Amino acid sequence: MRRRAVTGLLPELGAEPAYPEFEEVREQARRSGRGPLGMDTIGRMEEVAARRGGDWCTAVLGRGFPGIRHVSTVDGWMLIVADERGLEPPLPPRIVKERQAAEERRVGRERAAVAELNMAKEAWRQLAVKAPVPLTVHENTRHTGADGALRHIVAAVDLLSGRSRRHTADMGLCETPERSNPLHLGGAVDLPPTCGRCQEFVAKVRTLDAPAPPTAVEARLLKLIDSGVVLTLRPARGQPTIRDTSRRSHGVAWGHLGRKVDTAVTKLQAKGWAQEDEKPSKTDTGQYGHRWWLTDAGTAALEA
Repeated sequence: MRRRAVTGLLPELGAEPAYPEFEEVREQARRSGRGPLGMDTIGRMEEVAARRGGDWCTAVLGRGFPGIRHVSTVDGWMLIVADERGLEPPLPPRIVKERQAAEERRVGRERAAVAELNMAKEAWRQLAVKAPVPLTVHENTRHTGADGALRHIVAAVDLLSGRSRRHTADMGLCETPERSNPLHLGGAVDLPPTCGRCQEFVAKVRTLDAPAPPTAVEARLLKLIDSGVVLTLRPARGQPTIRDTSRRSHGVAWGHLGRKVDTAVTKLQAKGWAQEDEKPSKTDTGQYGHRWWLTDAGTAALEA
């Protein structure tokens, strides 16, 4: 018995056409695509795709159109057939939804980026307003990373941080003066800095004539003075002395005067961080003395 073979056209994998002529167009394209593919035919396909545009090609094929060089011969002929018929099919609903979702994500990313930028600008404004001199932000014009050029903080005058670290004018705060390969910085930009090291130094820099920040010992004494327990006491049979009344002394007035801190407090006074109250006040132990307080500079040093 002689067998008979019936050839049927299977639907294109992944195609979701939104127009009724799809099967007819694809069947005609299958017939037209039999035989060798000449350069003139490829030229016709490319011309139709370029003239009609990617969205029209996507609508004809019922799926994404990656370009003539990346589709089958039948797909290319479908574009020619649909063009000859003058079809204007709509995009598949799935692709429309995907594009809408992609657009919503894009808008969401843009809004999040704007909000993040505004937050960074406000954080930078709060940092800059506390700096001892005006500061500007400059991009590194030599190197660009995945997130763009790194933005550095620059001062127009030399500054210091810590005990003696120098920050040279017109260089990034993160740079050292002896750096052999200095940064290449462009003009000032109205954007927040992105260099983490520069941002760390903003809260630490001071002018060359400003005192160095307090040491750990000085900071502890500043806290004691701020709490009001440091006073100048004048015992009946002795010279006035500056005492930390929160701690008992050893062998002096049975410890009631408190620990002697004359030298340390005098050093803080010389730096302009502490001053003695002109009016006497009473201690917790019942004695009278002149209480020490922090100056505005001392308060700033303690907060720093």
